[in-house]
Amino acid sequence: MTQPARYAVVGDPVAHSASPRLFAVLGRQLGLSLDYRAERVTPGGLAEFLTRTRAGAYQGLSITLPHKEAALQLADSASQTARAVGAANCFVVQGGRLVAHNTDGVGLLKALAAHGVTLSGAAILLLGAGGAARAAAQAAQASAPRTLWVSNRTAERAVLLAEAFGGQAVPLERAALQPLLDVADVLIQATAVGLGRPTETALPAGCVLHPRLTVLDMVYQPLETALLQAARAAGARSVDGRGCWSTKPWSS
Repeated sequence: MTQPARYAVVGDPVAHSASPRLFAVLGRQLGLSLDYRAERVTPGGLAEFLTRTRAGAYQGLSITLPHKEAALQLADSASQTARAVGAANCFVVQGGRLVAHNTDGVGLLKALAAHGVTLSGAAILLLGAGGAARAAAQAAQASAPRTLWVSNRTAERAVLLAEAFGGQAVPLERAALQPLLDVADVLIQATAVGLGRPTETALPAGCVLHPRLTVLDMVYQPLETALLQAARAAGARSVDGRGCWSTKPWSS
């Protein structure tokens, strides 16, 4: 009997990930035998885990927080997009070598397009400065937005990300963010805030959304985040995170 192809999502934490269920459905739809697991790997154990992957433990990996930037550095080669983003969200194993890809930005653009929204010419406020935020910033930059603002809990990381992708860093404070929210076209939430905790939001208390705004939350567990609830209450367009994570080199 042919052994199923082995894949895994790697992160810390990782129990929240819906990837094993999603890829089980995908495998059935495509008639493929897939063994797709969730592997909790600490930052200190990532290099050793990838060594085992090169040796044949898995044919491919999905990479989630907090490993996306470190994963790119540990790859044997990388796609042009992954290099441009500066982070990897998946690996394909080819001849014992790990090839890094990043499809987060593609997924984000597709999720917005499904709602008739484009980042071209848009004023964008991006929350976060990790691997997912880097993909969002790269996708935004490639779309030629009117403005890209970046805000993050650690201000220094926001500055670095903004500088890398032609944006402007702003403090994660209501006084600084509210004037931008008033004129923004798209708000992208790319932090882990709200992951498994539906009452938390990445925006400072007191921030007000407007009905012309599109709000995309890249968190997909839960789909109904506090931020998206606030967006709908304000009459804004809300886009959940499912579409951001559905594209992988072995599923497209």
